[in-house]
Amino acid sequence: MRLQFKVQEFQTEAVAAVVDCFAGRSSSHSRAGNAAIGLDAGRLLENIRAVQRRAGLPLSTCLAAGIPRPDAVPSPGVVPNLDVEMETGTGKTYVYIKTIMELNRRYGWSRFIVVVPGVAIREGVRKTFEITAEHFQQAYGTRPRHFTYDSSALHELERFRSGAGVQVMIINLQAFNTAGRDNRRIYEELDGFSSQRPIDVISASRPIVVIDEPQRIGSARSLESLSRFDPLMVLRYSATHRVRHDLVHRLDALDAYRKKLVKRIAVVGVEGDAGPAKRRLQIREVIRAHLDRERELFARGVKVLSLLFIDQVARYRDYSRPDQLGEYARMFVEEYRAMTAVAEPDESYRRYLAAIPAERTHQGYFAVDRRSGRLIDGSASDVDAYDLILRDRERLLSLDEPVRFVFSHSALREGWDNPNVFVIGMLKRGDGTVSRRQEIGRGLRLAVDQHGERVDDPAVVHEINELTVVTDESYAAFVAGLQRERGADVVVDGRRTRRLPRNDNFRRPEFQEALDRITRRAVYRVAFASGELIERCVVALDEGLVVAPLRYTVRSVSETSRHTLDSDVALDLLGEVAEQTRLTRRTIGAILTGVRPRTFALYRNDPSRFVRRSAEIICRVKAELLVEHVRYETLPSRNRIFTGPGPRIDLDRAGPRLAKHIYDHAATDPAFAQALEARHDVLIHAKLPSEFVIPTPLGDYHPGWLVVLDGRCVVTAHGGDDDPARIACARRWFEALNDPGVTFSVAAPPAAFRPAARSAIA
Repeated sequence: MRLQFKVQEFQTEAVAAVVDCFAGRSSSHSRAGNAAIGLDAGRLLENIRAVQRRAGLPLSTCLAAGIPRPDAVPSPGVVPNLDVEMETGTGKTYVYIKTIMELNRRYGWSRFIVVVPGVAIREGVRKTFEITAEHFQQAYGTRPRHFTYDSSALHELERFRSGAGVQVMIINLQAFNTAGRDNRRIYEELDGFSSQRPIDVISASRPIVVIDEPQRIGSARSLESLSRFDPLMVLRYSATHRVRHDLVHRLDALDAYRKKLVKRIAVVGVEGDAGPAKRRLQIREVIRAHLDRERELFARGVKVLSLLFIDQVARYRDYSRPDQLGEYARMFVEEYRAMTAVAEPDESYRRYLAAIPAERTHQGYFAVDRRSGRLIDGSASDVDAYDLILRDRERLLSLDEPVRFVFSHSALREGWDNPNVFVIGMLKRGDGTVSRRQEIGRGLRLAVDQHGERVDDPAVVHEINELTVVTDESYAAFVAGLQRERGADVVVDGRRTRRLPRNDNFRRPEFQEALDRITRRAVYRVAFASGELIERCVVALDEGLVVAPLRYTVRSVSETSRHTLDSDVALDLLGEVAEQTRLTRRTIGAILTGVRPRTFALYRNDPSRFVRRSAEIICRVKAELLVEHVRYETLPSRNRIFTGPGPRIDLDRAGPRLAKHIYDHAATDPAFAQALEARHDVLIHAKLPSEFVIPTPLGDYHPGWLVVLDGRCVVTAHGGDDDPARIACARRWFEALNDPGVTFSVAAPPAAFRPAARSAIA
């Protein structure tokens, strides 16, 4: 499997937040190192404030101080210290790699150092550079040339100093901040390195330093060590900044949840006296939650993984026993066999389970002692740690790989982010040294399917992406601690949720007939001349493109003056717009050469904004054309829906029992369900499941509800995908059914009879 990457708006915004801080600087490429920023403190501060203003962030009053400049290196100019706050699981590593590529493309800077607090994170970063290389090659025509600093392989530093293209060194803090013999080599004149000190070679390039998880690299000693790199600027990426600098972007936990960029969280609290019985119960709950999720997602081609944190390796791997299984591993095997012995109704899933022996479905990922080869508790500074975890990420995502349960020491809480972790078990005592935010962050990423595609359709994202945390605290205690760290997140009690079985309404002939009517398969075709697209885009840009010039304010003691300036930022204009619109460079070239001169002249005002707004207009026109020209053809075969288990719901908050729904309670949008219940003409209603999709050239469309009335049925957009273009395509799809008994409505279906007291819902 190969993970797929795509341009996402929220990540593009994070990249632009950093890159736009240097607007007005001309591009300058050099193999000798990074050229100076070229902006004075006043201009730089105004740029930063402009970025903060558009993001609604607090405005900086002066440039933040960060890493002190070493006395031995009197380099000129200010050193910007920019903070980017991104919730765990939203792709901050991807974001700063793309930021590196943008800083190179726009300004010519080519020497970067990524500093991480430990080996686990270092290996995770290195892996991300590897798996995104092809993606960035396609987007930029080149890829970052990365290497991991190794004091015994200093030839890489020669390439870092003089090599062409984007050069990135990944280094963990211990490699230059501890007193070990190997780590001191960075500060020593080495015979094998032409009597040079590696630190001098690095600092001479004036690198841009990117700090991953800066809250763990904040000691005075660490900052003093970092200052020896003599950075041109410092960019800090974290979900939990402890020391604030100039914050230019924020995507916090609540925003990430509301925008459906991360999994939602369910908590199962296992209370009781500590001991083997409690741990066994936790392991049982982890297996139960895993099988429940796996049973639901197997047909979708989504591999389910569970991560169990333990406090001692010996409780998983006991080398004194013939089978080398520790007490937790033995408990797991016993509980897993007992729970999978129950007959599964789904034949394909039953075969999948039967093909995986209990002994092969779990694995332990820990540090490895280099002398004995045995697993050890270890720490993030062990240079031999985590190779298997981090280098086999794609293999673990494959349904062909039997490992589904991962045991790890708590050191794995950072550095390992697998998108398909759906269950986390805390088989250890809470000691207060590890935040809940770090632990659950290992499972917050949105899942991917067997094609490596992220399961992120807004209409179904939280129906599929839910992380269950099995903890040894009470639900209330865990949630209280989590909310102190993350803010007011939506967290549900996993012990109170139940699967809703379908009731007799589902089996009624009227409902089954309605299903038969709406589940016809269909294919679409779209045909229009590229000339029509070009012509309409030219008109739309000439009429609607607005790009205000960059404005700067200069203040002195006696006066304040305001200026507008043309930007001298250089962009690959065709490449940028082509990437954001998914059109060819040739088509974009024809559009931009067709606009009026005064429209194209707006580029000088602000190239970055010109690209974004042009792409938005072109995408809108493209969507309009696709909707106008899409044609559907129905097929004789039908799709099957409602094949999976029913939705989960907290019965304590379920509300009144429903008489006309196919479940006794509504898992989503209960107010709409109650409104349908009150209508005399509604016989049966149901929230359509995520597998009911209408194919469109703009992506699959998920409607909201199926409402069965006397002699007809209505599919509504209410509560489903609200994209107007895809809704318009859905109308075409229903028209193609050519069934007078099936209609499509944006809201609730019109009623034949509406009592006065209930007319508002029609």
